[in-house]
Amino acid sequence: MFTANENILLRQHKRRVIDYVESTIPEDALDLGTAVMAMQVSCRQPGCVPLETAITVVFPKPPCKLKKKKKRNATQNSANDKQNEEAEEEEEVPSFPKPLLPNLEESRIGGNFKTRILKPLADVTKDDVLDALPPSFAGGRRTVESICIKARDMIFAQIGQLVGGSSGGEEESKDSVEGRRLVAEYLKVCLNEYVERGCVPPEWGEKDGWGSSSKEGDDENDDTAKKSEDENISEYAGTNDDTKSGSIKWGEGNIVFKRPTEEDNDEKDGK
Repeated sequence: MFTANENILLRQHKRRVIDYVESTIPEDALDLGTAVMAMQVSCRQPGCVPLETAITVVFPKPPCKLKKKKKRNATQNSANDKQNEEAEEEEEVPSFPKPLLPNLEESRIGGNFKTRILKPLADVTKDDVLDALPPSFAGGRRTVESICIKARDMIFAQIGQLVGGSSGGEEESKDSVEGRRLVAEYLKVCLNEYVERGCVPPEWGEKDGWGSSSKEGDDENDDTAKKSEDENISEYAGTNDDTKSGSIKWGEGNIVFKRPTEEDNDEKDGK
């Protein structure tokens, strides 16, 4: 619960954020009844910030219009379709001739535009508001590119905080660099699986079924390395009958020791 003084401060911050948003909306849209609401909400779900600011822009409802259907002539109607010969009236979807804000459909049909700022009301600045609004609002900077860059920076920052040593300086240990590389490789696989599954994330902390491609890739690499090693051994051994029969004793490196056979002894005695 908030105290009286905290409520007063919260209302002041709310008024300040609303003023930031209203400064990006044309005066004629505000005169028609466009309203801005801002509130501070808490989130206890995993991965959420404790307090965030929710902003809603409510655009006015346009006047309703009635469209009158033209009466069909007798030649166009069949005997079983006589009820459609009478004039009917139907309600069109109400809308303004053009959007109150350019390229924002919600402003044309009287809908709501919602956005969030991952900060409490007291910490929100005008730059934060502009970053949360699309270019349809004056000065808005929220685009697909800006969202991607922000998500990228947040992920990299989290990797650095969890693994450590993300400054990029010469004092970084090899372990911290390798740790960040392993996390990045795992996330790359998970992002591909996230797209393949219709952008549905796993449950918080779920491990089964995610990142499996990375493990399969490691197994394939191990199999490939083992196969390559076997091929190298085959090259050293040659393809003679002694190798096929298993009469070869292996040493280290490229040195090969051949165990004496009965044929070798007979040849020695003959000499």
